[in-house]
Amino acid sequence: MIQDSRRFGRPRGKLQLGISVIDVPCGIRHARGIVTIEQTQVGGKVVLHVAGRMDAETAVQFEQHCDSCIAEGFTNLIIDLCDLTYVSSMGLRSFVATAQTLRAKGGELHICRLTGLVRQVFEITRLDRVLSLHDSVESALMEG
Repeated sequence: MIQDSRRFGRPRGKLQLGISVIDVPCGIRHARGIVTIEQTQVGGKVVLHVAGRMDAETAVQFEQHCDSCIAEGFTNLIIDLCDLTYVSSMGLRSFVATAQTLRAKGGELHICRLTGLVRQVFEITRLDRVLSLHDSVESALMEG
């Protein structure tokens, strides 16, 4: 939908596609993020399957879930991100904070099955060099 920016008082950006020019309002807010976390215990390890979008709001839920696993005595967490479609800086912070907590307790955070944009974010921020990443849940379980 093309809107007049003077009427709505928002700055406008232009997106060029081929020879057509389409006006796109800047600052469009996305709907609230939704994240689902499924927990499975494999021996003395916990696998968390995280799906959806991890933004500032849902990152807090993820971190609280990890903290409760740690409080139960688990020091190795495997995070399966194959169905995570978006991660914000707050989501990245949650991964780093959880990894630091686990390392302080002699454990480790293992992240596996990164795909698409989420993988790119981990590579651009170089977290792929800081955190333990795996191609499969099985390889994360064997190392963890």
